[in-house]
Amino acid sequence: MIEARRSGRKGLSLTDTPRRLEHPNMNAQLLHWWMRDYDHVFVVLNPFFRVPGFTPETTAWGPLRSEATTPQELEALLESLGGPQPDQAPEAFDEIIKTTGQAVRWDMIAQALGVSDFRHFARMVWLWVIGAEPPDLDATLVSRIARHCRLEGLYKPEEDWLPLVLEPMLVPYFEALGLDEVTLWDETRTSSLECPVEAFHRDEPPVALMDAPISAISAPGLLISWSQDQVTGLLALTDEMRQKADPARHLEGFWAGAGTSSLVLDQPRAPALLH
Repeated sequence: MIEARRSGRKGLSLTDTPRRLEHPNMNAQLLHWWMRDYDHVFVVLNPFFRVPGFTPETTAWGPLRSEATTPQELEALLESLGGPQPDQAPEAFDEIIKTTGQAVRWDMIAQALGVSDFRHFARMVWLWVIGAEPPDLDATLVSRIARHCRLEGLYKPEEDWLPLVLEPMLVPYFEALGLDEVTLWDETRTSSLECPVEAFHRDEPPVALMDAPISAISAPGLLISWSQDQVTGLLALTDEMRQKADPARHLEGFWAGAGTSSLVLDQPRAPALLH
């Protein structure tokens, strides 16, 4: 087992977090937000995935969503669930996902469904995962995506933070950049941990902070950041890091343009480049 080590510095406060580590404000233009620290932003699509021997129908995984809006309604929901559910995932399912999970690309699913408008497809995937129902929701397409995933035994893309199935996919990219170690961060950037790249290998346990999910990974010239209710990671990098290794060779996603905001799948126009 590879062990990460606690950084010798204290965690940052909310007031002294440098821009190079911050996640962009809601609807901020990505290239403008990071213009003093990074030259490019690659939007990483959190993968769909399958886990051999398990399906979402038999083994539930992911956040539980409900219409509860008050503490009383939430309490009633929890009481109704009672004890362990028949489809409850085993305790070590996060490790099972990392060690055996198989990533499935968004564009492969769009192709399987015969959807040519990837921008529209991606937006519907996002809305489906977060459970949103805006006026422009394409309920027919969402139903087709859900049915395809059910028939193929696919789990939805993870949201909010570093996806488990993505960890092993980061290894060849980090190695191509010549990185031996990266820093893990929580959402507020007040907790961090120095982590060897070897810890991301498939045969290692999921990387983790002691007291919070991993919302960002940094190294000199690079930051990958995830935020709540999003199924994308924002990979900001300098021109030097882009020249060392093209993330599009290792991860599915697209390059942010001049008008791309942090709400990348809520954009009025399609991404110019899809890989």
